[in-house]
Amino acid sequence: MYHTPLHPELTVDEVLQHWPGVVSVFMRRRMACVGCVMARFETLRDVAASYHMSLECLLEELNQEAQAPPEPL
Repeated sequence: MYHTPLHPELTVDEVLQHWPGVVSVFMRRRMACVGCVMARFETLRDVAASYHMSLECLLEELNQEAQAPPEPL
């Protein structure tokens, strides 16, 4: 199992598999990464560039969500 912090060279698929709670970050930012066929190949660096966003901001948001305890059911 991976431990945070996430880094720019992880693929979106790796991130979603190991930290499923970060789905909310992609959804909140209206990113089509969840379910995208390119998720297996695109890194977080690629995604930030594709969406014209700061890689540092994306990583910070993902890391915060990855470390958050899961919400109770």
